[in-house]
Amino acid sequence: MLVATIGWGMLLDKLRRHQSEIPQIATILDRLDDLIKKKFGVGRVSLQIQLSAGSYAPHLRMATNDNKALMDKIRMEINSLELIMENEGDKIDELLDETLKQLRNLALWIVFIMCMILVVNYKRTVWLFEHATTNEELAEKFSHLALHDALTKLPNRRSFEQYLKKAILQANRYQVKVGLLYMDMDGFKLINDKYGHAKGDKALIEAVSRINNTLRDSDFFARVGGDEFVIVANHFSEQSDLQILAERVISAFNQPISLDERDTQVPMGVSIGIAIYPDNAKSQKSLMSNADKAMYAAKSSGKNQAVFY
Repeated sequence: MLVATIGWGMLLDKLRRHQSEIPQIATILDRLDDLIKKKFGVGRVSLQIQLSAGSYAPHLRMATNDNKALMDKIRMEINSLELIMENEGDKIDELLDETLKQLRNLALWIVFIMCMILVVNYKRTVWLFEHATTNEELAEKFSHLALHDALTKLPNRRSFEQYLKKAILQANRYQVKVGLLYMDMDGFKLINDKYGHAKGDKALIEAVSRINNTLRDSDFFARVGGDEFVIVANHFSEQSDLQILAERVISAFNQPISLDERDTQVPMGVSIGIAIYPDNAKSQKSLMSNADKAMYAAKSSGKNQAVFY
């Protein structure tokens, strides 16, 4: 009897652990607890009577009837409890299925979001790469524009001064000379005044093309002003080498320049002043100044010729 009581108590304790999840069973468990206690109480009374009076005592009939009534009530409560547990079990299964379904959907959303993040990051990486490439190209373009003349595409004054500085440094290191030819176009102002700036620009472009055809690979050619140009001559041995280069440039203007489709011909020439580093100057600034002075000497003494400083 004691063992049965203890076993039933342990079972009730296990069931009461689910009261928070299934509140409906709390009242039934309380009623069952009372009924079981009464049941075991009736059983003890019947056993005592049986032991003292014998199996056929008349009092035993009443105890048996009470015992039967209690068992019927216990069965009813257990049936109710079983029904509730069964219903709640179905609900728990449904809830579990729904939870699993939500978890699957959530997992799919997480995978989708991760894929989108990867795609966006990939596109952003591509965009950044393209943007960086574009910026690099723009930087190169702006750098080129900063150092070159827009009309003739030749290096400009800034580029020329940078190059001449390096050339002088190299000349000092290797004990060589640098020749500077400073040139001014003869007749260019008349073309601008008579035919306009557009025709003047065309004449300059043609003049640059002719000079380019006379230069060596080692010569540096730049535009430093409106109709002023310079040649930095490297790798020459004698002053006569620079004289020959200047004469080739002057000969390039023997033929008139055509300005338009109607073959309007205009004469142009070039006056050249030549200075040599370190023979005629000890610095970059003085070399440029002396070559410029020699160029004005060529202009004032008849134009279309070369004069050494």
